[in-house]
Amino acid sequence: MIKGLSGEAKAELLLFVLAMIWGGSFVAAKFSMTSFDPYYVCLLRYGLGFLVLWFLFPKERKKLDKPTLIGGLEVGILLGVGTAFQMVGLKYTTPANQTFIIVSYVITVPLLNYIITKVRPGGHILVAAVFTVIGVGFLTLGPGTGFNIGDGMTFIMALLFAFQILCIDHWMPKVTSSIMFTAAQFFAATVISIILFFINGRTMYTGEITAGAITGIIYIVILNTVVAYVIQNYAQRDASPDKSALIISSESLFGTFAAYFFAGESFPPKKIVGCVLILIGQFIAQVLPALKKMRRKRRAIDKV
Repeated sequence: MIKGLSGEAKAELLLFVLAMIWGGSFVAAKFSMTSFDPYYVCLLRYGLGFLVLWFLFPKERKKLDKPTLIGGLEVGILLGVGTAFQMVGLKYTTPANQTFIIVSYVITVPLLNYIITKVRPGGHILVAAVFTVIGVGFLTLGPGTGFNIGDGMTFIMALLFAFQILCIDHWMPKVTSSIMFTAAQFFAATVISIILFFINGRTMYTGEITAGAITGIIYIVILNTVVAYVIQNYAQRDASPDKSALIISSESLFGTFAAYFFAGESFPPKKIVGCVLILIGQFIAQVLPALKKMRRKRRAIDKV
């Protein structure tokens, strides 16, 4: 079935897998930070991620040319700085607020892409983005939520993530190895994480090391970092940055399900409405264009 899919369809399917993985990371991060300091988690995440890719794929190291290295370091700087803003912002805001603000990149990516490349986003993408943002609002926001300095830092992180998506889109056609491209990103992010870890005078542990925390670290390093970023870099060869941002934003939907099944969080009607709105957004972005293509093909066949 997958073999019969086009390159774009395969890329979009992989991005949905990526969204599922990142959705589970909210619960994994919650478990990991019961025992480990947040900055140390970042250091482990990118440091171990780099080592895994560097030593597990020795043949790929031969493909590490200048564009792959420079592009990877450039994206990695955005990744590392963005993560720093996310961690500091989380001190002053709630995870719910942060989830909602981060997903604003589904709107900023098409706008920034239009400013930089002059490629106008499709109307259905913008409509889908609006449905998605409103849906995430239903999933995450509640009474007493307001805008503070942490929200401002999170918005900067969302902008950096938007630039990261566009930067990947720019470099991927020139990259010879998506594995080494990802490894270079992790190297840059590791350096930034080390600097921030020591600047803040942090300790590695914040409490007793539990099985849940270890499981969370393994998930974050292997799935959420190594597997996820390789998927993102590979998939963005064929998927547009606008669609990439929109599909990845469904991580909030999968995160809600993960929190319900694995962290025991409630699932009130408001969250159900949010899930439905996000699904409508994905339907508008993915299914409607496919239906239009099918109709065009049928009309072309009928004319013949």
